[in-house]
Amino acid sequence: MQFELTKSLIESIIFSMEDQNGEFAFDAASGSVISLESLLQSEVEELDGQDALYSLPHWSSNDGFEIMEDFAESVRVPKVRAELEQVLSNGRGVFRNFKNVLSRYPQIEKQFHAFKQKKMRSVVVEWYNSLRESWGLEKLSQDFDEYDVLVQSDFEFRPYNPAKDSDCILTEAKKIADEIKAEYDSNPAKALAHFWLCRFDYESLSASGGIVCRTLSEEFAGCLLFSGCEPFAENVVALTSFFVNQNYRGLGITRELFSRGISQLKEQGIQYFIIVDSVIPDYIEPLLARCGFEKKGSAYVLELTEKKFSQS
Repeated sequence: MQFELTKSLIESIIFSMEDQNGEFAFDAASGSVISLESLLQSEVEELDGQDALYSLPHWSSNDGFEIMEDFAESVRVPKVRAELEQVLSNGRGVFRNFKNVLSRYPQIEKQFHAFKQKKMRSVVVEWYNSLRESWGLEKLSQDFDEYDVLVQSDFEFRPYNPAKDSDCILTEAKKIADEIKAEYDSNPAKALAHFWLCRFDYESLSASGGIVCRTLSEEFAGCLLFSGCEPFAENVVALTSFFVNQNYRGLGITRELFSRGISQLKEQGIQYFIIVDSVIPDYIEPLLARCGFEKKGSAYVLELTEKKFSQS
């Protein structure tokens, strides 16, 4: 019996998958998840005979542990990642201790819940697609992302205001420099941190435009700054800096900063947005490609024409 996989049904299936104390199935006749313990054996056999009862996707504590491992590897804050990995390696009280660590970092805890939800939704959609194949139907896409909801509900994005934002950006830039020193040992780290800070001063920041992200409590979360290339190149701006506070990474803030920054430049009639920084993190490159940037040697160029942007 065919049925539609709705958002509410996905949530119901996920809730039952995580209940390790019972055995559940989806009853297509009633359109709901039911406990097999509540049915008589004859009722189960009757439903099976009508192709109306479907076993839920397999899910065990091992699957939950793998999600925690995958998430810990994805955390970009070294201190938090180290704490989570330590919990995972201890072997006792893993699930409780993992939650205890996350509770000390509310934004990363939200990242974990979104990460876990997305992984489990993927399992449910894969399960449903196997059924669709047996029905002779095309598969559904896996195109969903809960991070957007977090970004829209927990953060505000505003045009960069030098008078209000430059002090915060200088302070955060120094924190990034400290991160660089902590991640890479010895003199090369000191040199990288030095050159990172060289791009920040009050004079350059006062001449910049861009987008700033703050939490609803006004904490600085990230920024994307750019400046014009006049007088040697009209209608061209270059990225001068972008970064996200380490406590708020992985929530889609970088993507939102670029999206809003590009929209702002289009409204200003700018024709080209260029990135000439030779060091672009690997995780940023797919985002730049989706935004429409083309790689030119070690630089990236985005043509801000209507035709070009509509294809990104």
